[in-house]
Amino acid sequence: MVCQVGSEKASPQAASVSSVPNDDEEANLETAPLVLGKKEGGVRPTTSALASTVMGHFGIQNYMSNLEHHFGRKLLVLLFVSQHMLKGFTAAFTGPATSYLYASYKVVGPRMQIFGGVVGLPWAMKPIIGLLSDCFPIRGYNKGPYIILSSITGVVALALLGAAPQSMLTIERVVGCLFLMSLQLSTCDLLTEAKYAEKMQEVPEHGPDLMTFVWFGLQAAGLAATVLVGEVMTQFGPKAPYLLAVIPAMMIIMPASKNYLEETVKTAEEVQACRMKLLEQKEACFLCVLMFVGTVVLTILGIYFQSVALNAAAALIVAFVMLAAFTLVLRPVIAKVNAFFLIQTSLGFSIGGASFYFFTDGPKAYPEGPHFSMVFYTSVLGVVGSVCSLIGIYSYQKCMKNWTYRELLMMTNIVLSILSLSDCVVFSRLNLKLGIPDKAFVLGASVLQTIVGQWMWMPGVVILSQLCPKGMEATMYALLAGCHNLGNTIASACGAYALQLLGCNPSGADNESHEFDRLWLGSALSTALPMLTLVLIPFFIPDAKQTDKILDDDDRDATTGSLWRRLTGT
Repeated sequence: MVCQVGSEKASPQAASVSSVPNDDEEANLETAPLVLGKKEGGVRPTTSALASTVMGHFGIQNYMSNLEHHFGRKLLVLLFVSQHMLKGFTAAFTGPATSYLYASYKVVGPRMQIFGGVVGLPWAMKPIIGLLSDCFPIRGYNKGPYIILSSITGVVALALLGAAPQSMLTIERVVGCLFLMSLQLSTCDLLTEAKYAEKMQEVPEHGPDLMTFVWFGLQAAGLAATVLVGEVMTQFGPKAPYLLAVIPAMMIIMPASKNYLEETVKTAEEVQACRMKLLEQKEACFLCVLMFVGTVVLTILGIYFQSVALNAAAALIVAFVMLAAFTLVLRPVIAKVNAFFLIQTSLGFSIGGASFYFFTDGPKAYPEGPHFSMVFYTSVLGVVGSVCSLIGIYSYQKCMKNWTYRELLMMTNIVLSILSLSDCVVFSRLNLKLGIPDKAFVLGASVLQTIVGQWMWMPGVVILSQLCPKGMEATMYALLAGCHNLGNTIASACGAYALQLLGCNPSGADNESHEFDRLWLGSALSTALPMLTLVLIPFFIPDAKQTDKILDDDDRDATTGSLWRRLTGT
């Protein structure tokens, strides 16, 4: 399970009078642009009569006016470029191209998984990013400069991936560029999330409206990117999406440089006070630094050391250290839930590196294979997945939000494991013996797996939010979610080693059918291992409904009653 921020849906509220920032507000030195340039202001752009009529008919105009009144136009623009265009469009447009880019370098399946785990590590670095931005503001600003710096490096990385010849970019440099691109995504996501969370606290009654704006736009932009990416790669190759993504990726630089975050300049005294307050949470700071060290170690090993066994061993060591550290310093209820999800995620061994070649190899490489085209493998399956995700979220909201955590996690884990057996069927080619074409079988299986996967994902998001004590919500959520995202990298590394042991090392070379002979065993392993965690549910997951509070309102410390405090008597 990949733990990320979940979506919240609500109906648009009634319209209110819109307010536009005036020149006096923008002249305030405390909210001045981070980069000197021409001020904004002047005449507000008008919409055409036709657009106004359409927007009014569907209530969009009133909805957007209401959002602008309560949250301001600057925040809406910032969320459009960061959440919709960057996290939504750019991520969805470049993501499917990554495996094809690796394949152009003839990267074998297990090694492809190691690289994939490395590229995902910036999402586990969110805690240290948040800690750095809080403790070390640049020119007095906590968020804007970090967004700008990460975006500049991310845009340069995208341009290199899209335009530089293969002779110039070694595979190690490719992975480095992908890492920087992912770092931009995670940094901008974290810091803009923190901003709109702050704004929602000021007007909580309109928070659901803002979340609807964020997540509907994100899903819509991602869906548009998914529809386009298959045809773009078919026509121009796997490097084209990266070059085209430069434009949406760089859009965030302008509003960040003009301080659309509306940050106030921190004085030296305020910075020092903030640092002292954070240092009071020494256990949380320790976990942030420890997780950063672990991700750096895995990044270096994954890029520069080709031994799959070494990477898998390092991943297991990091997993054990993180599990021990979080269990030692966090209060028992938080430590148990974190341990459950970290163990479960790490045991879900990934076999995506080999399965990519299984589905996309041509007739010369794998005569008996499905031979899925770029359009089908990326756009068709991607669109079906996106639609099913929305169905899964909707059905969860309608039918399952009142279940207990234990009931829902037990049911979804069992059902998803049973459905995942369909992967064994297609990898063993049994579906053809039963007369079921590959495309029809994979589409049918992916529909059910995606819906049930959403049912399993949603309670994880809810319980993570419930385990964040007041006053340290952002830090604790980043730590818990980052720890679980780290589990995905561990699963990729261990899955890569399992593929190597099974002799599944495809690279797109001619006549490699034998590389897939035991792929079904790898799939069975990745299905069976997470089932072992079912015995942990009664002991590690609270016996509570998803609508119940797990922590009391006065619980402001994530370490009260921890094993460390009991041992040290503090």
